[in-house]
Amino acid sequence: MSDHLRDDDLPQRPGADRHANVIQELLAELHASFSGVREGRVADYIPELAKACPDDFGIVIATSGGRIYEIGDTRKEFTIQSISKPFIYALALKTLSFDFMASKIDVEPSGEAFNAISLDPDSGKPRNPMINAGAIAASAQICDADPSGAIDLLLEYFGELAGRRLRINEDVYRSEKETGHRNRAIGHLLRNFNIIESDPEPALDLYFRQCAISVTCRDLAVMAATLACQGRNPFTGGQPLSHDITVRVLALMGTCGMYDFAGQWLHDVGIPAKSGVAGGVLAVIPGRLGIATYSPPLDNFGNSVRGVAVCRQLSVGVGLSLFNQYFQADATIRRSYQGSQRKSRRWRSDRELELLAPHRDEVRIIHVQGVLDFGGIEQLASELVRLSNDVRILILDLAHVTECPMESSDLLDRQLCSLEDSGVEILLSRAGRLPMVSKPDWNITDRIDAYEHLDSALEAAEELLLSWYDQQADGGSGGSGDDLGEQGFLAPLSEEHRRILVDRMARRSFAAGDFVIRRGDPGDELFLVRSGSFDIALDIKTGDGVCHSTRLATFGPGLCFGEIGFVAQTPRTADIIATRPGECWVLHRSDFEALSASHPDVVIALLKALTCDIGAKLSQTSVQLTLMEHY
Repeated sequence: MSDHLRDDDLPQRPGADRHANVIQELLAELHASFSGVREGRVADYIPELAKACPDDFGIVIATSGGRIYEIGDTRKEFTIQSISKPFIYALALKTLSFDFMASKIDVEPSGEAFNAISLDPDSGKPRNPMINAGAIAASAQICDADPSGAIDLLLEYFGELAGRRLRINEDVYRSEKETGHRNRAIGHLLRNFNIIESDPEPALDLYFRQCAISVTCRDLAVMAATLACQGRNPFTGGQPLSHDITVRVLALMGTCGMYDFAGQWLHDVGIPAKSGVAGGVLAVIPGRLGIATYSPPLDNFGNSVRGVAVCRQLSVGVGLSLFNQYFQADATIRRSYQGSQRKSRRWRSDRELELLAPHRDEVRIIHVQGVLDFGGIEQLASELVRLSNDVRILILDLAHVTECPMESSDLLDRQLCSLEDSGVEILLSRAGRLPMVSKPDWNITDRIDAYEHLDSALEAAEELLLSWYDQQADGGSGGSGDDLGEQGFLAPLSEEHRRILVDRMARRSFAAGDFVIRRGDPGDELFLVRSGSFDIALDIKTGDGVCHSTRLATFGPGLCFGEIGFVAQTPRTADIIATRPGECWVLHRSDFEALSASHPDVVIALLKALTCDIGAKLSQTSVQLTLMEHY
C-alpha cells in the first residue's frame, strides 16, 4: 500500500479549534452521559482480551467529506475481532466472485450467537458471513486463492481501508490460536461439507490473525466512512472496494451484523453495524458518515454496552436511522425558468434583439441538483414531460449534480432521447464533473451539445433561435466596405458625421485567438466591431483559491468595446480576445483629439452615442448580477 496516512496525518478542518463545533459538543455530551455506565463484562474467553481496561471509552465520527470528530480513548489500540468479518467477506467477493461465494456461504440471519455452529443441514453452508462459521469459510477461500501471500494481502487490504499500515497483535493471535478449540471444530466441520476444500488449519490460522489485527477507534471510523462512500476512502482517495460489493456488505451488516441482537438492533437503531468482542462497534450511514466506538464491557449478546447506547442515542437523538428519512419535495429541481429571464453575456445588435425578443420563451433553463438516482430522475422526468409545446430548446444545467449512479443513468438517457425525438434541442451545461456525456453506451451522447459554462449554452440557444428566425442571416459579416450606417450605436449619427468618422478610423483584422487588448494596456483606442466575435476575459479567484478565466461579455458586429478606458483615459482592466476571425474599425486617441479640434459637433454626437451605449450595458449588467444572486 502506498501513501499511507498516520493518525496525525488525517486531515482536520483549518481553524477547527477556534470556534465551538456543535458535532464535537454532541460527542462530548454522549461521552459524558455514558462514561459512568458500569453494566457489562470484559470478554475473558480469550485470555489476552481479559486484560482490557473497562473504563476505556472512545467515540469517533468520520464523514464522507473527510472530516474527523473524536472524544475519549480514540487512539488506544485494541484488536478488531469480529469487526473484520464484513471486510473479509468483501475481500473474498473481490478476490473471487459473487457466484462462487454464494456457493460457499449463505446470507440469511441465523438468530444465533456469533460462535454458534450454524450450518445449513443439507448443503453445510454457514448461514451468513458475520458468524464465526461464515467468517472462517470466507478466510478459507482467500487462503486457497493465495496460500503464500494471504497474510500480506490481508494487511495491505486493511491498511487501505484504514488509511494507514496496520499490524497483528501477536500476543492476542497466540492467545486466540491456543484457546480457539470451538473455531477449530467449526473449521473441520466445514471441511467435512467441502465448504473448505483443503486442510482447514491454514484457513483457521488466517482467521485468528485477522481477528488479532490492532486498530484504534479512529481507524474503525475511517473504515466505516470507506463503506459509507461506496468503497472509496474519503481520506486517502483510494478505492479498496467497489460500490456493488459495499452494497452487499452493508445489507449483511444490517441483517446479521449484531448476531442474535440484529433484529432488535435494526428495529431500535436502524443503522448497518458490526461489533467485536474486544469492545469495538462500527456503524455506517451510507453516503454520509462512519461511526466507531470503543468500550470493552460487553452485554449478553457480545456487543459493547456503551457502544450500543451511543449508537441508539445517535439514531433517536439526531435522526440517523436509515428508516427515518425525511420527505423531500422535488429537491432535484433547483430552478426552472423561461429564456426571457436569463440572457447570455453576448451583447447583441438592436436587430438581433428585436429578432430574439418574441422567441426567447421557446428556451427553458432547468438547474438540477443532488444525486440523480431513481428518485431524482423521477422528479426531473416529471418536470420535463410538463414542458410547454412552445419550448424548442432545453438547457439542462448540471453544476450542482453530485452524482449520476450507473444503475439509474439509463433512465436519464432514455428520457433525454425521448425529448429529442419530440423535437426539443437539448443543451447540457456544466456537466464536466460527471461522466454522463462521455458514456460509450449512451444514445444521447452523439445527439446533444455540452458546454463548460451556462453562459455558453445560453449563447448557443440564442444562436439557434437566430438561425431559425433570421431570414436575412449572412454569416455575421455585419456590413461591407466603409459604411458605418448599419453599425449599431452609430446608426443615430447623421450620414455626414459617419463619413467624417470613416476618414479618421482604421480597419484592423484579427485572427481567432489574437489579443486585441491586454490588461494594463493604455486606453488609447476605441473599437467598433465590423465582423467576427470578441470576448472580454477576466481572471477571477474563486473560494478555492484558484484563478479561473471568466467571460464577462462577447461583442459581435455593430457593437463597440474599449469605450470606458478610452473615455476615462485609464488603463485596460481586462483582456479582449478574438474568438472568431474578424475586423474592427479603430479610432485612436490622437485622431479623436484632432477630430475634436476640427469637427467638435461630430465628437459631441459620438460621445452622446457612447453615453447611451454605456448606460445600456450598465443596465443589462445590473440585471445579470441580480440574476446571479437567484440562479
